[in-house]
Amino acid sequence: MDEARMLGHPLVPVYLLTGASGFLGRPLRDALIGTEASRGRVVTVGRHRPLDWPADSFLQADLTNLESVRAAIEEANPSVVFHLAGKTPPASASDLYVSNSVATALLLDTLRERARPVRVVLTGSAAELGPVDEQDLPVGEGHPCRPETPYGLSKWLATCAGLAARPPLEVMIARIFNPIGPGTPESQSLGRFAARFSDPTVEELRVGCLDTRRDFVDVRDVARALIALAEHGRPGLVYHVGTGGSQRVGDGLEQLQRLSGERVRVTIDPDRAVSAGPRDSRADIRRIVEHTGWRPLISWEESLRALWNEARARPRLPLTV
Repeated sequence: MDEARMLGHPLVPVYLLTGASGFLGRPLRDALIGTEASRGRVVTVGRHRPLDWPADSFLQADLTNLESVRAAIEEANPSVVFHLAGKTPPASASDLYVSNSVATALLLDTLRERARPVRVVLTGSAAELGPVDEQDLPVGEGHPCRPETPYGLSKWLATCAGLAARPPLEVMIARIFNPIGPGTPESQSLGRFAARFSDPTVEELRVGCLDTRRDFVDVRDVARALIALAEHGRPGLVYHVGTGGSQRVGDGLEQLQRLSGERVRVTIDPDRAVSAGPRDSRADIRRIVEHTGWRPLISWEESLRALWNEARARPRLPLTV
C-alpha cells in the first residue's frame, strides 16, 4: 500500500476551498486550477454554485450546519483545506459571529472527527489585532490581539479555534492585512472609489479621511501566500500576509482618479473626516518569508491598475423603479 493511502489521503490529492467565489477565493481557485494537473483535484464548497463552474467540482453545503459540513467533507475527502468563507462588514454582529467563528469551529470539529491527516489554512484579518501603537509597526505575529470591532473579534475567535487544533489536523492561519486588486468589493474604500469613478451616472464622489495608511497587498499575491503556507507552513502558527509597508488611502484615490480621466469631482465630507481605525498599519512578514520563501511580487501601482480595469469592465445592472 502506498504512502498516501496509508495516511488516509486519497491517491490524488484533493484541495477543498470554501468561499471560492469571493474576492480572495477566486484568485486562489484560479491559481490552483492552473496547476491542477500537477497538484491534484480542486473542489469548492458553498451554498450556491456559480453558473460558470463545473458541477462535478462543486459541493453544496451550509457551513453553519454541522450535518451539512460533515456530508461535504466526507464526500470530498480533502488532503488540504483552504477556509476563506465568511462575512465582512457591514454584516450584522450576529452574522459575523455565526459565519466567521461558528462556521470555522464546525469545520475544524468535522475534520477532527475523521481522524485523518489534513492541512488546513484559515484566513484571518489584521482586524484581529485591534489598536497597534506606531512604535510597534511593522507588527509581528506575537503582538497581543485586542480586537475592537465585532468583525475583528469574530475573526480572532476563529483564529483561536485554529490554534487550539491538534494532530492529525495541521492548521495554519494567514492573517491578511488589506487585500486589493481586481474584484475589490465596494465595502472597501478603494473598491468604492473605483466603482464610482467607473459609473457614467456619477458626477461627484464624497469621501472621508484620506490620510490613513494601510498595508495593501495584491489579492493575487495573497493567493500565492495561501498556497505557500499549505505547502511549507508550520502547523500551529499565525503568519502575517502583507507587504511590510503602507500606502496612503488618498494616494490610491488620486491614482484611480487619474486612471478614470478625472471626470468625477471629489469633495471631502466633513461628517466623515475623522479616521476610522488606526492611522497606520503595517505587517512584519519575516515569518512567512523565512518559512515559505513567499514574497509579494505585485506593486501597489499595478494593483490599482488591475482594480480600475476590472471595475471599468464590470457589467452594470439596469436601474429599477
